[in-house]
Amino acid sequence: MLAANRVLAGDPVIQTVITDELTALRRRLLGSTGLGAGPGELVPAALMNWLVFVRTLCVEWLTHQTFSRTELREMCVGALLGALRPVMDLDRLLTGEEEHPADPQATP
Repeated sequence: MLAANRVLAGDPVIQTVITDELTALRRRLLGSTGLGAGPGELVPAALMNWLVFVRTLCVEWLTHQTFSRTELREMCVGALLGALRPVMDLDRLLTGEEEHPADPQATP
């Protein structure tokens, strides 16, 4: 299967199928995580490129298994956080905290 993946990956029809699947995954992730609230096209672009990275890294791992499944997961999560941190307030997103305006009645 992995050998077929390498051979077929260059086929334009297969590339279209892969791109369509990654686009659908991105749409689902944006819709279900709150990531779609990020600025403009930066978050969708970062997410699509992260999905390509994950797919490529998983094929590498399946082919060679030179690192553990835990290391694979950590690399994938780390890459996602690294890609999104410059364009989103991830700390607020991850903790679920909402921004609240300062209390006008509070005294300095």
